[in-house]
Amino acid sequence: MHRRALLTSLLGLALIGVLPDVVRAQQASGPRIEITLPTATTPVSVRLRESIDGGRFEELLRNGFDVRVHLQVELWKMGRIFNDVVAREEWDLIVHFDQFDQVFDVARLDARGAVTPLGTYRRLVDAKMALALPFAPPIGRPGPGQRHYYSVRADIETLDLNDLDELSRWLRGELAPAVQGRKNPGTALTRGLRTLVSRVMGGEVRRLEARSPRFVVTSNGAP
Repeated sequence: MHRRALLTSLLGLALIGVLPDVVRAQQASGPRIEITLPTATTPVSVRLRESIDGGRFEELLRNGFDVRVHLQVELWKMGRIFNDVVAREEWDLIVHFDQFDQVFDVARLDARGAVTPLGTYRRLVDAKMALALPFAPPIGRPGPGQRHYYSVRADIETLDLNDLDELSRWLRGELAPAVQGRKNPGTALTRGLRTLVSRVMGGEVRRLEARSPRFVVTSNGAP
């Protein structure tokens, strides 16, 4: 079978058969997402709790697999019949273990490609704390007088970036731009491909989802 056809077949299997388990992250403990609603003076903030606890994340980190967390927050406006997405923001969190120096590097990448280092740590527990720092995505504020809510999704996966680079050199044609990062990293094709690579390589995949309570912004700008 041609390489591209083989990959397309495998990718189809990834999208329909090996999607990550979904955790509806409303529980008070365990892996979860916490959403803090905006006030008159502060924006909405999103926080991951215990996101890489359990599973094989720690083992894979120490064996050369980076942990990538892709987050997406949406602001929804409620209508009489249908709800509408009025704003969306995406970003990534990366945890990398430097096997030579025996340290964990944590960084945040926004949708425009800007990288914000979140620290270098000797202990994994400290890297996890950096991963759990609250973040206020630049999603804008809802208008007053209508009901809104926020929806947040986090896709967490382990991925050997060296192997992904090798795969990108192997591919040619229409799939290459997605693998090489020249397309939106949130597209179904790229996300499905990463999930497939992670699973084939024995990686770990987890999805967290959360939704805020419905709220109405008052005239002073607070829910």
